[in-house]
Amino acid sequence: MAAGLTGAYAPHPPNVELVTLVAFGSGVLLGAGGAAVAGLMECLYALLNPWGPVHPVILGAQVAGMALVALGGALFARLGGPRWPVRRRALALGAFGAVLKVVYDVITNVATGLVFGQVRVWLLQGMVWTAWGALWDMTIFAALGTPLTGVFAHYRARLSSPA
Repeated sequence: MAAGLTGAYAPHPPNVELVTLVAFGSGVLLGAGGAAVAGLMECLYALLNPWGPVHPVILGAQVAGMALVALGGALFARLGGPRWPVRRRALALGAFGAVLKVVYDVITNVATGLVFGQVRVWLLQGMVWTAWGALWDMTIFAALGTPLTGVFAHYRARLSSPA
């Protein structure tokens, strides 16, 4: 969680972040329980945001969206993805990253549109940022997620075995 929050507050261009990869990794490491960690991470970030807290409806969408990202990581681990050959794992992670970013952005843009009464406008205006974020997550999931998921799967096995 600390890695996600630290990365969220580091200076970066819009929609270039590591929070989504950290949330995904929590699902790989902790299984479905990673959704609680990712949701809490997103909640803390949104409530402690230096620009002020977000509207409760948007906050709920952000928390739910990051929890879904973690569940994607749990699914990836359950499918055996961390043990796949590197090339296959990188391609799958790129796809997971892009799809999960689109899902997260649609959920949060719909929530923002509901709050401001302009769902269609928010979805249309967000398309460019969503595409950029999906491209970024596809790249970062493939580049950093490929080695990280292997390490996380190793520690997941160690965490789940009796002492």
